[in-house]
Amino acid sequence: MRPSLSPLYRTLLGLACVIAFSLPVAGWQHVQDGDALRLAISQDQDVLVACKCLHGSVQPTKTVIHSNSCQQVTAQTPKSNALGTEWSSAVSEAKETTLISIDCVAHKDACDKHGVTSYPAVVLFKSGQVVARYQGPRRAASILQWVNRRKLPLVSELSTVEDLETFKSADDVAFVVFLDSANGDAAAALSKMAEKYRDEFRFGIVTDQSIAKSQDVNVPAVVCYRSIDGDKVVGSDFEPDKLEAWIKEASRQVLGDLTVLNRQRLLDRGWPMVYLFAQSQNEREELRQTILKFAKNYYDSLTSVMVDPLEFPELMGKLGLEEGRFPAGAVHQLSKDRIYPFPKDKPLTPSTIQKWGLDVYQGRIKPWTPPGVTTTFEDLKPTKAATRKISIRSYPGMKIKIAGHEEL
Repeated sequence: MRPSLSPLYRTLLGLACVIAFSLPVAGWQHVQDGDALRLAISQDQDVLVACKCLHGSVQPTKTVIHSNSCQQVTAQTPKSNALGTEWSSAVSEAKETTLISIDCVAHKDACDKHGVTSYPAVVLFKSGQVVARYQGPRRAASILQWVNRRKLPLVSELSTVEDLETFKSADDVAFVVFLDSANGDAAAALSKMAEKYRDEFRFGIVTDQSIAKSQDVNVPAVVCYRSIDGDKVVGSDFEPDKLEAWIKEASRQVLGDLTVLNRQRLLDRGWPMVYLFAQSQNEREELRQTILKFAKNYYDSLTSVMVDPLEFPELMGKLGLEEGRFPAGAVHQLSKDRIYPFPKDKPLTPSTIQKWGLDVYQGRIKPWTPPGVTTTFEDLKPTKAATRKISIRSYPGMKIKIAGHEEL
């Protein structure tokens, strides 16, 4: 039996792996080889690993990305650089988790061994095994929230007001159910939702009636705390399907990030999608703050999202926007499959968006169609004579149907 290691020794061992076996590359601290990675992740505590396609000796003057495969990417990519900036912040802010990285070009076998085949990737290990893979925004705060969330039970028991306050403020979105101890069905329904959505939200339970009273909550109830928006939403239906539908809508942020985890359920709302693009995380945050009040005013009738163009590299072109020109925005009217790119010669401000949106609503602006597509509009409705049918509902992107086939 392997001897038990003290928490202090495990922490020191993790730090030693980073320091003694690391190679500095453009702000990254990569483990030197596969053996160093194996030693680092063999601990019985959580270790978060960024797997990157970056050969340390290469400094490209121009990078063209055709694939996420490490066999085809032998230099830094814009996506990896963007992650690197946020990763450095996460490393400096992490308190209870060891964060390391590895260059999967130089050490492809080590990455392949753990099933990491697309890059960059953020993977959580414990005792040498993959526990989970991160799929959220590539932002330091979101990465750390995720890894801290993964350490919690599926549903955390909150026994004091202080526990509740800490719990609900530690994540962008947290769900807490307030019950009496006899309500087992509601607790079971919440556990089922926690298992399904733990990669995005944290879940807790309160059974002390005095805590519920301090929060002005009538038991039984489930509360969604959106700390990022400063909002609280209360629900009371624990029937599984209705509870899940409520969770999907209550968790929707005023101006959240588009991710692979939420994109389909946001489209499924059916309301117009407002896509806002900015190049860097700092620029996206500035744009978010500029547009936040507008997005909040139209929260019920629009689905507004911030988009990292590196995460969805084809989306700008498929929304009629000039790739590489930021900031940018577009509206997809899902009910009629119409796309309206925001004019590139106008600043993205609440007043310009509101005026432009009114012009769109009143039919003074025609929808965008891809180059080479012949579509006429009568009262802004595509005619049956249109040569191609535009449909982009299955993914925030576009499919054009031609003679029964689909072309991206």
